[in-house]
Amino acid sequence: MPCALCQLNKPLRRSHIVPEFMYKPMYDSNHRFRAFSREVSETPQIHQKGMREKLLCSDCEQLLAKKYEDYAAASFYRPAVEAMKQPPVVLTMPGLDYHRFRLFLLSLLWRFGNATGGVFRPARLGQHSEKLRKMLLHDDPGEWLEYPCMITALTLNGKFYGDLTAGAFSTEAEGGPVWAFVISGFLFNFFVADHNPPQTLYPLFLQPDAPFVISVEEMRRVDSLYEFACGIGAAEGARRALQVL
Repeated sequence: MPCALCQLNKPLRRSHIVPEFMYKPMYDSNHRFRAFSREVSETPQIHQKGMREKLLCSDCEQLLAKKYEDYAAASFYRPAVEAMKQPPVVLTMPGLDYHRFRLFLLSLLWRFGNATGGVFRPARLGQHSEKLRKMLLHDDPGEWLEYPCMITALTLNGKFYGDLTAGAFSTEAEGGPVWAFVISGFLFNFFVADHNPPQTLYPLFLQPDAPFVISVEEMRRVDSLYEFACGIGAAEGARRALQVL
């Protein structure tokens, strides 16, 4: 099977769909985390190094890691997690390298679109998957309104909810598809359409030479996510009840 990115017939690695550094808030003292399901019949699984599948060759793994992931970890993710220890009303991140950080974001969307399923339900990107692949392969960040991403930091009862990760799910905004997923307490909303998203959202998108604004939202006010979390809680409660019987 060829590498999903370069499409060459090379040995495939068990590639992370989500970079491992983004699992850090979820790990316990033994560097493990549990993946829960809303299906009562599915037993929670323990994972040691995040969700992986055979997707990329070694060269392409290194390409994404060295060019984009290392930068995003140091310049975006760790500072954002630190800032959320005392959640602000709005988190502003000036000085991000537009080129590198935007390609990191696009790599997340593309990987979710090429995951085969399981915990990470694939984002059905259609024709956009090939366009994103070429952008990554050619180091092309594109225009800022191509696949723009809005990030929201999630809180629960006023505290950062960093141990929540949820696979891709789709919504709509102004008649256009939006692919969303949660990684360690950050909600990523990608606008995947051939037309521009609502102008009212422009200030929340990554743009060249402008601070990146991350909104902070109580998870209870995000209906789809709150229902997701309640479903997991209800399933876990039902599993425990069955164990008692």
